[in-house]
Amino acid sequence: MESRLSSRADLILDSCIMRLIAVAKRPGMISFATGLPDNSLFDTEGLRRAADEVLSGDDAKGALQYGEAEGLPSLRKRIADRCRKETGIRATWENILLTNGSQECFDLLGKMFLDPGDSIAVENPGYLGALQAYSVYGPRMIGVDLLDHGPDMRQLESALSESPKLFYSIPNHQNPSGVSYSESARREVSEMISGSETVIVEDDAYGELGYRGRAGKALSSMTNNSVMTGSFSKIISPGMRIGWMTVPDWLLPKATQFLEAFCLQAGSFTQRVMDRFLARNDMDAYLKPIRAEYLRKKNLFSDLMEDMLPESFSWNDPDGGMFIWLRTPEGTDAMRLVDAALERKVVLMPGKPFHVRGGDNTVRLNFATASDEEMEEGMRRLREAASAFL
Repeated sequence: MESRLSSRADLILDSCIMRLIAVAKRPGMISFATGLPDNSLFDTEGLRRAADEVLSGDDAKGALQYGEAEGLPSLRKRIADRCRKETGIRATWENILLTNGSQECFDLLGKMFLDPGDSIAVENPGYLGALQAYSVYGPRMIGVDLLDHGPDMRQLESALSESPKLFYSIPNHQNPSGVSYSESARREVSEMISGSETVIVEDDAYGELGYRGRAGKALSSMTNNSVMTGSFSKIISPGMRIGWMTVPDWLLPKATQFLEAFCLQAGSFTQRVMDRFLARNDMDAYLKPIRAEYLRKKNLFSDLMEDMLPESFSWNDPDGGMFIWLRTPEGTDAMRLVDAALERKVVLMPGKPFHVRGGDNTVRLNFATASDEEMEEGMRRLREAASAFL
């Protein structure tokens, strides 16, 4: 029956993420592999109260019914207010479209913009989930190397000369590398995009997880050639699947049409629960302990790496997010380290799948989900794996 599948079914990039999540659940495993947030930080009691309010309120049945394709107006207004305050974008609430997580945004944008053979510029490395979503539409991906403070500008200029439809970027605490764009990089990228017909897809999934606040203004505050995507998955609950797109006026009618046609709407009930939860919480106060805990975990994880890993390994020191980007010596294959670690019941995420080219000697490490004890034991096992690897 596989012969009945469309040609698109052969285009999708393979991902080992879900397989690694399954492996990580096996007894005795310690995982530094997944992109999951720390579930000990989920406010289950606050969300329960919000759900109770929704189901005991005057519009309880409305919360269980179909809703507007664009999403709940009151929730869109809260998101718009927060975005204006924190990112500098000038969008109104009507420019906010709610989705089933930000992953759905990438698929919808792929549907709207990409024909087979079109070009799309992507950070190299870039978020694997987005690369997968776009791959279904058969584009040619142009990798733009990500440096310590933003994209390689010469490579970006070269990529834009090929008139890609989109440039997909994560300027804040990038997945997988943890890199944040500097202010000068943000200005330069925005100026380049404004002088082209390319649209930035600015993924802001980690923008609220800067340890000392936001890393900088949004690219979307500096150009109208942009769609900014966001999500509550990393700060409140990934299971509720609430994301959004901030869409410019020129794209809004078509984006709304596509949203209605391909997903109908995000969940009415979860939208209302999130709306009540946000109404009860001051966002800055809510985020303060979350940011502090991720900073503490990052520092502990970095210290353990410094104490236990070989001097020939190198890694970065991110200013937010959940990831540290590890490099093994040039010319080595980090998959051998991944395999050696797995033999010792430590799960790592290889870096190569995040790349359009290269990345053989890279590994993404997530420090968010492991306990302190798991970090220490996992790093001891990783030290043994590194010795076998070298």
